[in-house]
Amino acid sequence: MTKAELDRIVAGARCQVNGPDSVRYNGHRLVLGRLIQAFNNSESALLCEPSLARNTLHPPDLVLIDPEIGVHVIEVKGITLEQIERIEAGGTLHVRYANRIARANPIEQVRNAMFAIRDATSRAFGSDVALPFKYWVVFPFLRRQSWIGRFGDGAFRPPEYLFADAMESADLARILGASDRAASLGPIRVCPLDQLKYVWHAFGDTSVLYCTPHQREARPTRDGTLGRQFDQAAEAYKQLSDDQQRLSAANWDGGPRQIRGVAGSGKTIVLANNLARHLERRLADAGDGLFGDRPAQPRILAVCFNRTLAPFIRKKINIAFEQRNGRPVPAKMVDVLTINQLTYKLAQAGVWRSQNVQNPRDIVRAIQCLDQLDDFRRRSPQRLQSLAYDAIYVDEGQDFFEEEFRLLKELCRVKDGAEPNLYVFYDDAQNLYGRSRPNWQSLGLNVLGGRSVVMTQCFRNTQPIVETAFNVLYGTCAGGSGDVPTKRFADIASLEQKGLIRNDGGFWRIEFTPRTGAKPRLALATDVDQENQLIVARLRWLTGEQEVRPEDIQVLTFSRQRVTQLAEVIAAANIPTIEAVHLAIDEKQKDQPLGQKGRLTVSTVASAKGYDAYCVLLASANEFKTDVTGRANFYVGCTRAIEYLEVFAYEKKNLVVEFEAALERVGDSLCKG
Repeated sequence: MTKAELDRIVAGARCQVNGPDSVRYNGHRLVLGRLIQAFNNSESALLCEPSLARNTLHPPDLVLIDPEIGVHVIEVKGITLEQIERIEAGGTLHVRYANRIARANPIEQVRNAMFAIRDATSRAFGSDVALPFKYWVVFPFLRRQSWIGRFGDGAFRPPEYLFADAMESADLARILGASDRAASLGPIRVCPLDQLKYVWHAFGDTSVLYCTPHQREARPTRDGTLGRQFDQAAEAYKQLSDDQQRLSAANWDGGPRQIRGVAGSGKTIVLANNLARHLERRLADAGDGLFGDRPAQPRILAVCFNRTLAPFIRKKINIAFEQRNGRPVPAKMVDVLTINQLTYKLAQAGVWRSQNVQNPRDIVRAIQCLDQLDDFRRRSPQRLQSLAYDAIYVDEGQDFFEEEFRLLKELCRVKDGAEPNLYVFYDDAQNLYGRSRPNWQSLGLNVLGGRSVVMTQCFRNTQPIVETAFNVLYGTCAGGSGDVPTKRFADIASLEQKGLIRNDGGFWRIEFTPRTGAKPRLALATDVDQENQLIVARLRWLTGEQEVRPEDIQVLTFSRQRVTQLAEVIAAANIPTIEAVHLAIDEKQKDQPLGQKGRLTVSTVASAKGYDAYCVLLASANEFKTDVTGRANFYVGCTRAIEYLEVFAYEKKNLVVEFEAALERVGDSLCKG
């Protein structure tokens, strides 16, 4: 079956189909198409390659969720008879692919996947479930008699094997155990529906962690290369922690929330997942449930400070919603905007006048907008209600002024004296602009008790990367000089009390990241030109000898001027393995997400905040000053790196001295020159 044929079937499906775009092979498409046709008169749902929240198994090809027959897990083997070399006892197949022979036991694979789904469903439900779970291995290109003719009547052929004969049968639904729903006059016995819904919870929201095949195609790499290491990490980096899963599923209706978290704890992922579920609930409340189609018009806003972060958040929200609902986010229901874009949009709608201030991020703008918003509310209360939001999610909340939070609060729809649904995701340590933490009480936002959550584990970075950057942030090796911003950032005493950090002779040991790895490197140059040469040479080594994908690398620095210089130098080097350079600060490229296929990102730290990369080259570290802004930017730049961090400098001053001293405490040897 071709993709176009399957697309037509999916377009006309009355059952729910989640993730059909992940179906890439002819046999897989054929089985999905036949299952849609067989269960198209029911309240069934078909999930394509769904992933569990707490499982590292390869996802099954298909999962059928049906109110009558329960949960059916399906592995598709689109192979021909000629490809099968032999069958071992127990069902292990030796299959020839091009010039290699692969050994796999499809029954074992699909059975393990089924048990994992059942266990996850039971965990989500809170106890054992009484749902029927079954598994099947489908051979869409093999006929039953051909199998018997090749391997004999006594060959391994369990009842869970389905051949092409079954796929072509008009009775496919009944073969899987379903009643004839078109002809039946009486009621059909169904599973415990209160339990069946927890199958969906079991799959969680891990789709936001995946790259599509187009974004990250499989490729051969040599053993021992960083490219192989990063590719393997990309495969492993596909599961939500218990904390992330719990927060993703939390229902925060009825009041504000503050979600604080260390760098790399997954705050943006939780934001996207929770927002998608929030929208899902509002649609269901309005009569647009899992299988419904009645229109509803909730309005939700995700707002951030960094313009390059907005498309990343938008993409994650779309993925999270579509994975759970099998369709894109309905139009005009979710806005993803920067605070600048939001104020401009509402000015265009007549809520207030465009603010003509020297700095568009200035606190003056928020104050003026608040004054004009009160006037607009008096004049056009219904119009304001139509423009306001049922819930507002704020990412990178540490970048916002207190008056901007006050403005966002006033843009929340509030009914019957309820509190505003304003959800702020926050990390003091990434406070690039030195903003003071808001006084939530003075803003009229109650975030006490269970409304304030701290995400305490870093899943992005390795322990050596975080430990080195953290000690530079807090000036452990400053020797009494410089503006050390300890008191302006996260409460060190609180982190120590929670066991997230440990004082080791005046050096902070990090306990909140479970992953180990190579320590960062330091490359010192004699001047800017030599630093440029070192960075170009490192890029040639990484993308050439080490087979690292260009999209897995970020070259970051502090100033916009230095970013432009670096982009020009790298582009002029004509490195054959790099298709293009993405200059993140360029006005024409600001609205494009970082990490695009084949493109190397060159950016300021501020524009890269919210993103990460397997490899980060932090350039001109000597330009990061020892003040609040310099330390915070340095910390954020370092903690963009998932696996590999190398810091470059053309003078040994400012934070370079502290970074070198911190490296010596972390251990290992450092690389100079």
